[in-house]
Amino acid sequence: MSSESEEQQLSKKAAKQEKLRRRQEAAALASAASSLFVEEDDPYSSNYDAGQCSLVISSMEWTPVGALTQDLKEKEVLIRERVHITRPVSKNMAFVVVREKGFTVQCLITTQGEGVSRQMVKFVARLNRESIVDAIGVVSVPGNPIKGTTQQVEIHLSKLYICIMVICRAGHDILRVLGKIRDKDP
Repeated sequence: MSSESEEQQLSKKAAKQEKLRRRQEAAALASAASSLFVEEDDPYSSNYDAGQCSLVISSMEWTPVGALTQDLKEKEVLIRERVHITRPVSKNMAFVVVREKGFTVQCLITTQGEGVSRQMVKFVARLNRESIVDAIGVVSVPGNPIKGTTQQVEIHLSKLYICIMVICRAGHDILRVLGKIRDKDP
């Protein structure tokens, strides 16, 4: 009988430890998600947020990333895509490369634009890869060709909303793995 009670105690301890581990994981996920959310004192907080994608955007027509060409210069577009890479340049400017169906386009967010704050730049710079976002911005054609994207235009963002936020990342960085595979090919 004593061996059965010891087994029960061990299984209870294991169950408690598993429950504690799950709570810690949930707390870590919640803190990661809250670090992206909008600061309350930002006057432009309505131009960016997590979870407002379909609530804010209703009157505009979607533009596929593959259709972004120089013909759309100076036109406002709405795109939904995955975050491919974020590159913060300073507190006032960040680049985001987004992709959809094999097409990529570079987006620029800067505090020189109307309706953009430092908090919004910080929010965009913290986006996790593979998160799905809705973005509104004006198409521009840069003077120099863009080397890292398929589309040779740039979108100057004025609004960005996270539709699906990716919190957990895979064990390997997809781009690094692909780079290593390409390096080994003859």
